[in-house]
Amino acid sequence: MNLAFRTIRRAACASVAAVALISVPAIATAAPTARSAGTERHSAIPTAPVPSGFKASAMTWTSATHGWVLGAKSCGLKANCATSQVIGTTDGGASWHLVGTINAQIPKLGLGGTGITEIRFGTSKVGWAFAPGLFRTSDGGKTWKAMTITGGGKQVLDLAVTSKGVYLIASPCGYMAGICNKGPLTAWRRILNGGTWTRMAMPRPLHVNVSADVAAYGSTVYVINPPLKLATQFYASTDGGAHFSARRNPCPAITEHTLIQAAPYSAVKAGFLCDGNPGFSKAVKSVYLSANTGRTFTYAGTMSPWGIQAQLTVSPSGNLAVDAYSDGSFIDINVSHGTTWHQVIGSGDGGAGFNDITYVSNNVAWVVYGPASMFADYGLLYKTTDAGRHWARARF
Repeated sequence: MNLAFRTIRRAACASVAAVALISVPAIATAAPTARSAGTERHSAIPTAPVPSGFKASAMTWTSATHGWVLGAKSCGLKANCATSQVIGTTDGGASWHLVGTINAQIPKLGLGGTGITEIRFGTSKVGWAFAPGLFRTSDGGKTWKAMTITGGGKQVLDLAVTSKGVYLIASPCGYMAGICNKGPLTAWRRILNGGTWTRMAMPRPLHVNVSADVAAYGSTVYVINPPLKLATQFYASTDGGAHFSARRNPCPAITEHTLIQAAPYSAVKAGFLCDGNPGFSKAVKSVYLSANTGRTFTYAGTMSPWGIQAQLTVSPSGNLAVDAYSDGSFIDINVSHGTTWHQVIGSGDGGAGFNDITYVSNNVAWVVYGPASMFADYGLLYKTTDAGRHWARARF
């Protein structure tokens, strides 16, 4: 369930009340099916209360019932908190509890500093917090250990997990330091529960960049390195990252699209998000679907132009949702399994932004609104139970 395209985020200052919820006509969907990164029996999360003033930054789910949120107690809009916290749920978000504390800050946009902004769990026990740093837990998030970034990397650009493995892309350049001349990006894999890192060989070395995407489902792994001075690199592995093959970029160059994300929803099926030709507060955003690990594609439509930075999630049945933001924050959905999209959230909030939009079943999805790493620092969770047609604030 990897969703990790990140770029420099824009300023935001507006009221949460600016979010407009827009309904769309009812469309039939398949029965809910839990999406799970792991299949083992989950252990209970401790029942300590969520810290007062907790602001969410990122989240991860291993099933429709078990999820974790990375965030921090509020330190104001002009300060990075010294530590961050992880809260969790074992009942699909009906209740949340403090799980553990990480000795790392969540750096707010424009304030500098290092730390972590993302979280991913592969099982109920093993998880990772990352970007730009790297931390690991093996006890469900109660305790976290700082990890050395393999290969001499200075930051983790992206990380994906399955129930058996973890995959990351490291940069030789420091966080928020731009492009350096210290070598290419590197991609790595290791067994989820331990072992050493193994560098994954790509058909061509990954050119240096400020963002990249890695996604995994079962033994299938996708690596996407958007263009900078060189062309898009799009590689896929069907053997857990041992071997990669080049794939054709589905994004049409005629509209200056850039392939930014893979969102796998089975071992062979995946959605691919194209984002390009940006203008004032808008960009062309399209989705292509593949049923054979990116060898061929089907066009799944182009959504509303509003928003530039974007993330895609796909349900087990193929429902699509994209969050986007620029000078506002937006969510578009396609639940017709055709090419028609509907904008269901359109907010003139100045760019509070979204993060980690995630389907956990065919009808239930979650998103972080105004992440703690951004200027607005709302740090709220929103949830839908009708495949994305309506969203409501979820309480901690």
